[in-house]
Amino acid sequence: MKKTFLTGLLITTSLCLSSTANADDIFSALAKTYTSNPTLQSQRAYLRSVDENIAIAKSGYRPNLSLQGSFREGENKVKKGVGQGGDYNSLSGAAVVSQPVFSGFSTVNSVKAADRAVKAAQNNLFNVEQNILLEASTAYLDVLQNRAIVELQKNNEELLQKKLDETVERFKVGEVTRTDVSQAEARHSQAVSDRIASEGNLQSSVATYIELIGEEPKDLSEPVYMKIYLPASYDEALNIALKSNYSIKEAQHLYASKGYEVYANTGALFPSISLDGSIGRNKAEQGEVDTTTENAEWGVNLNIPLYTGGATRAKIRQSKYQKWQAQEGVLEAKRAVKAAVLSAWEYMKSNESQLKAIADQISANTIALEGVQKEEALGNRTILDVLDSYQELLNSKVNDVKARRTYYVSAMNLLASMGKMTAKELKLDVELYDAQKYYKETKGKWLSLN
Repeated sequence: MKKTFLTGLLITTSLCLSSTANADDIFSALAKTYTSNPTLQSQRAYLRSVDENIAIAKSGYRPNLSLQGSFREGENKVKKGVGQGGDYNSLSGAAVVSQPVFSGFSTVNSVKAADRAVKAAQNNLFNVEQNILLEASTAYLDVLQNRAIVELQKNNEELLQKKLDETVERFKVGEVTRTDVSQAEARHSQAVSDRIASEGNLQSSVATYIELIGEEPKDLSEPVYMKIYLPASYDEALNIALKSNYSIKEAQHLYASKGYEVYANTGALFPSISLDGSIGRNKAEQGEVDTTTENAEWGVNLNIPLYTGGATRAKIRQSKYQKWQAQEGVLEAKRAVKAAVLSAWEYMKSNESQLKAIADQISANTIALEGVQKEEALGNRTILDVLDSYQELLNSKVNDVKARRTYYVSAMNLLASMGKMTAKELKLDVELYDAQKYYKETKGKWLSLN
């Protein structure tokens, strides 16, 4: 029976973490998250709305067309003097066009500002994508970890029940004391409590998994293939991060956008020129007189702003401060990325070393348990010593499960800081969302409402 306990305790973790033929690996779970997560879908919709700023800015290049019309009806009464009264009415209509020619370069800079703002929003979408996939992968690993711990605790509870039964039988024949029985009962009760707590943690992690991935977790497997995406050194990780991190790219595009906004606002101080034209027709009736007139005209309008109450200059100053803020945002993003890479790298390497130490601990605890069992059979050890050895081996196996989870989480945090935690970089089996496609479609629209 003692050999059965040891064997069961040793194989439980490997059963929980090994791949199975129909296992739902982490990449398929992330693919489901990518295609169905509502937070990610919401951010894509928001990006579409930002794309429209290009069309809004380009409207400054385009003509304004309108139709104008009016109808009037009334009565004239002559009370004194000479004149003719009577009813009258008039109907008029006109087509008016205005084409901007020059706006102090405000339009061209507004378009450039909007373009860079769209690129910043596109990089922010990648950031959101990475965060969602990181949360989903963490939820995946939490379920995997908690399932393994539940199995360990169930196995421990079952085996301690057998140990308790054995101790009770030995007490009946006088081989052990009541104290030994009480110690076995206490350890079994603790095992029951630990199993209940681990099941609660498992249900909580399952709820988070469903929230992020959209379905119940099935047969999960340890994501050993995730290691192929990891960099070979810290320097490699940092160099990739400084070039590819989406927070840095977003901050850089936002800074450029704010610079163009300064130029756009400054353009309000320059003259503006437009070409204006209209074609109209007016029909009037008064008494017996019926008059119809038609007119067509065009002209060039020049507007030179002199003073606008200070609003224009206030907007210029405001945009300069916003540009300064965005510039500091670039520095802040670079510092944050350096810190994130260093933290994730050191955490990952420390967990890697910890796993090796825990493996040695498991091996030592296994040998120690075998020795304590033999010594207890010879009367040189007590049942409490055996129970302590059981607990130490169980603790080391639980720590191994937790350390594996922490290792993979730190590895994926490192990938995210490098800009490599996206569906494209992970080669997920999905149709990638093409933000550039929708951007190109939107910026050229003139009349569409869709």
